[in-house]
Amino acid sequence: MAETPSRPSASTRLYAEWVAVALIATLLVTGLVLGRLTERLDHIIYDNALIASGRPPPDDIVIVAIDNRSLQAIGRWPWPRRVHAQALDRLAEAKPRAVGYDVLFVEPTPEDPLLAASVMKTPTYLPMVIDVPGPNGAAYATALPAGLLKDAAAGIAQVSLHFDGDRIIRKAYLEEGGGGRSWLQLAALMAGIEPQGAPGRRSEGLWQERPVMIPYGGAAGHIRTISFVDLLEGRVPAEIVAGRYVLIGATADGMGDGYPTPTSGETSVMAGVEIQAQLLDALLRDQAIVPASDHWQLGLAIAALWTLLIGFLRLSPRATANLAVGLALLLLLLTFGLFRFAHVWLAPSAALIGLLFVYPLWGWRRLQAISSYMTDELRDLQAEGDAFPRQTRGSGNREVTQQASLLRQAIDRLRDLRRFLSDAIGRLPDALFVTGLDGRLALTNAEGRRLARRLGAPIETGGDLRALLGLFRVTGTGHLSPFAADAPAQGAAEAVTEGGGCYEIRYVAQRDATNAHVGWIIRIVDISPLKQAERHREEALQLLSHDMRAPQSAIISLLKGPETGIPKAIANRIEGLANRTLDLAEDFVQLARAEAKPLAIEPVDLNDVAIDAADTLWPTARARNIRVEVEGAYEAPHLVDGDRQLLTRALINLIGNAIKYSDHGMVVRCTLTEADDHVRVGIADQGAGMSEEQLANLFARFQQGPREGVGLGLAFVRTVVARHHGTIDCTSAPGEGTTFVIGLHKSDADPYAEVEE
Repeated sequence: MAETPSRPSASTRLYAEWVAVALIATLLVTGLVLGRLTERLDHIIYDNALIASGRPPPDDIVIVAIDNRSLQAIGRWPWPRRVHAQALDRLAEAKPRAVGYDVLFVEPTPEDPLLAASVMKTPTYLPMVIDVPGPNGAAYATALPAGLLKDAAAGIAQVSLHFDGDRIIRKAYLEEGGGGRSWLQLAALMAGIEPQGAPGRRSEGLWQERPVMIPYGGAAGHIRTISFVDLLEGRVPAEIVAGRYVLIGATADGMGDGYPTPTSGETSVMAGVEIQAQLLDALLRDQAIVPASDHWQLGLAIAALWTLLIGFLRLSPRATANLAVGLALLLLLLTFGLFRFAHVWLAPSAALIGLLFVYPLWGWRRLQAISSYMTDELRDLQAEGDAFPRQTRGSGNREVTQQASLLRQAIDRLRDLRRFLSDAIGRLPDALFVTGLDGRLALTNAEGRRLARRLGAPIETGGDLRALLGLFRVTGTGHLSPFAADAPAQGAAEAVTEGGGCYEIRYVAQRDATNAHVGWIIRIVDISPLKQAERHREEALQLLSHDMRAPQSAIISLLKGPETGIPKAIANRIEGLANRTLDLAEDFVQLARAEAKPLAIEPVDLNDVAIDAADTLWPTARARNIRVEVEGAYEAPHLVDGDRQLLTRALINLIGNAIKYSDHGMVVRCTLTEADDHVRVGIADQGAGMSEEQLANLFARFQQGPREGVGLGLAFVRTVVARHHGTIDCTSAPGEGTTFVIGLHKSDADPYAEVEE
């Protein structure tokens, strides 16, 4: 049939469609680059390039690790600053090139002059703290090393690390600043890099400049590392650190200074001090990777895209396919070449996605013959109810049947993926149910079917899950079912059944690719064994608190009765052992409940707690002619958020210990003060004091002092303080008495509210 005059020719339509494809693809690539939507994929490519280009450990960098062995040998963290001073003195004897001490010394102590003198013996760089945001609405706040340390250091550096979107450390800013000041990264300062500042920045804001990608040479442990305690005790030969860069920092478990890196694997982390060492190694050898700007990335992506677009007009379909593959390979080679030899990271993902997007889109327009079949198949796939994305593919002048066969294979692979997902869910050990908004079951696993049969409410696909959930009764608080009118988007609750089973039920909203709420995912876990274990634990505590006390009390009563025929000395010993057994049972029960009992948090005035504890122990103190003085309790309220009963018991234990280890006529002082948003309670005695060996294991269970006791009182105190997120310190020396100081966060409650009532 002849073409109507008003209808454009095939070539005209083809050019019009080419312009539309070119504009859409250009906008897509621009959005990907400027919106940083391909960072995750770029991170994968970068990580693999980094792992493939590892380098040998540096010979001129040594890490002194504050590791688990050092903590065991020296004592709990933080250490006195004289310990750090001794370590620096040891280093000074070996004459290292420079020392980076990746430990914060922002709080002043009386030992600061000693540490400052040691810092000055070797070029030593100390870190500062940059808190974002700062207090009282400030954009940021800084904390420099305390007192003399700031002036003694060879330089003050920042050690800020920045996570990427996947929570992995790949990048660092060599310079940060604000308010007319700037601070170099610790590794940059040690490498001798000069600050550049950031002219034109607003003075009130914090700015970050000179970003670099850290080219990790290997996984954690790549840099030569020695233990802090080995350095402190002189077991490190001088030649190991002589003339080298030394970084000192924490690597011990639980000190919170570990970060995931591209080379640390899925389960391990790298200490912050080693990240600094890896960055220092790169800066010293001029191998730090500089990320290309968005303008360069956009230019690369647009150039590759338009090269292929022009090829669509001038080349055959086969040549166009070869051009697309060649451009993709060239992009990867260019990326890896710049990374390896020029130390520049030019992210290729946006350019690659642009090629992968425009090629099938243009091929689709050229293969009109299969468009109907593709549409039908995609509609059928969508009707099957999966949420996986679909992608149209084409490859030039191939026959329609060949294209249909390839599409059929792609659809089959997609269905295989769905089957894999279903099998994976089926092997979960917990009962899992996926429902629609109406409660109709869409998917479950074998454990879910077994649970439904066990409860007498078998359910199949399409059945109403609300019938099964109706068999559970909530214990305590929480939301059992997502189908209630007031149910949140996710919830959890513990529930029981009539058969005595105990279960934990959790649910979360299921959403599709458009973030629309389409159903619910519900997990039911049988926690009956856990609850049974809790009951056994309570029974054991009952045995200790009652069944074990009764015979001991009976023994004491018999000993105090009429003549028993037992010599008095032996009777006294038996009575003492029985009393000790009672004390042990009582202390053990108190400790166990302190560890597991839910806290009844309320605003508590520590003034009242201290006075109640002193009054409770007044008969004991009076019997030994010992005065218990409470200082600071009558000046103003000292409120903390805590459990009054546990806090009172903790102070009774501390004051009781002070009385026990004091001689007749001595004074026990309980002092209450406030500082830095903390309330501090100090209990000081004039008794026998303790040696360093006793202090090292002070809070261990069954650790007894020189006088009679069961060794659980201080373990109870430590447990209570830890559950209140507080601190407890002890200072003591033989013959000089002992002082315990508890620090608790100050409450935000009105300190005079109760007084006004």
